[in-house]
Amino acid sequence: MLIREFLLSDIPQVKAFTDQCVGLGYYSEDELRDNQQKSIASNGQICSFVLEDNGQIKGLRLAYPAGNWQHGKGQQLRSDLWPTSLDKTAYFQSLFVAPDLQGQGWGPQLSARSLAALKQLGTEGIVTHSWKESPNNSSYRYLNKLGFQIITEHPNYWIDVDYTCPRDGRPCRCTAIEMHLDLRKDPR
Repeated sequence: MLIREFLLSDIPQVKAFTDQCVGLGYYSEDELRDNQQKSIASNGQICSFVLEDNGQIKGLRLAYPAGNWQHGKGQQLRSDLWPTSLDKTAYFQSLFVAPDLQGQGWGPQLSARSLAALKQLGTEGIVTHSWKESPNNSSYRYLNKLGFQIITEHPNYWIDVDYTCPRDGRPCRCTAIEMHLDLRKDPR
């Protein structure tokens, strides 16, 4: 297994991986291309990473440095409630690990690589949207373990995303929990 930077050449494989793991059409190739570009800081450092096994993508952590993003997949954002300013706050867009590799520590390792890259850039905070309806509330529990704190909830956060939700089909009526990690207080 290899964790490495997410490159433009990975897009076809990442698209197939996300279609399989998240739901058909959650990301288009054009959106993934845009996401990969948003992952690159002004100094050229890439903040998003893939997990690769024998040439196959088995995991993805999308992370955008401060100044490279406006919102997540949905439009709701409460930056007025964050302890850090928007221009010093990065975004964790998505984390996916192949089902056969879940629970083996690959998600935290992918996130650790993004955290290290973002800290090198002087990022003060990271915001994300957790999937409230994830099995056993695993999305929230994972982020809380990393130190993220709840900001607010957004019902129907993904309702305008044109894809088939694995939980409730079309449209997705799941709730997003907006969470924030204050890196100024993070001891890691």
